[in-house]
Amino acid sequence: MKRTRRLAAALLALSVAACASTPPVLVALPSPPRLLAARQPDQNSRATLILRPVMLPGYLDSHAVVIERKANTLVVSEEAEWAERLRDAVTRVLRDTLSQHLGASRVLLRGEHRVADAELVIEFLKLDPSNGALELDARWTFVCTARERPAHTGRTELRIPLESATAPAVAAATVNGLASFAGVLASQTWCGSNGEHRS
Repeated sequence: MKRTRRLAAALLALSVAACASTPPVLVALPSPPRLLAARQPDQNSRATLILRPVMLPGYLDSHAVVIERKANTLVVSEEAEWAERLRDAVTRVLRDTLSQHLGASRVLLRGEHRVADAELVIEFLKLDPSNGALELDARWTFVCTARERPAHTGRTELRIPLESATAPAVAAATVNGLASFAGVLASQTWCGSNGEHRS
């Protein structure tokens, strides 16, 4: 009888340990939404750019998913983690969305044997879920390869509705915010470009 009780207790302990070590759900930023109307390449602007890896606040640049920020307190998801570093995911989504706006031939990938006309540098000051919205605040600069052309710098602030304080909702709002941000960037005039061509 004692042996049976010990066996049952051991099985219960193993069960509890297994529950405690359940791996988190991996959440990826989805692909950016396709633009409703395809953009035609602007014949008057062939300027190319390359997007440098974006800079994020240290508290976001990890695999932890921040699902809410209250003043100086961060709430992190206990059930989910980012499938890749958030910096890498944000860079990927922005690059893909800019390619839709400007044309894939104008947004170069790192490692291509072509010299871009500009490098796009982006520093996010905020990309935080807070008070039912995703708050995006970013400084950006188009640095021209031709040194005689001046750099073009700006700052963009956006608020994107957030359905809930969950990892999937934060991922969806992040992509929507980045899509809107990419539209702002694509409309700029930089290093001899005419911005986004709208047909």
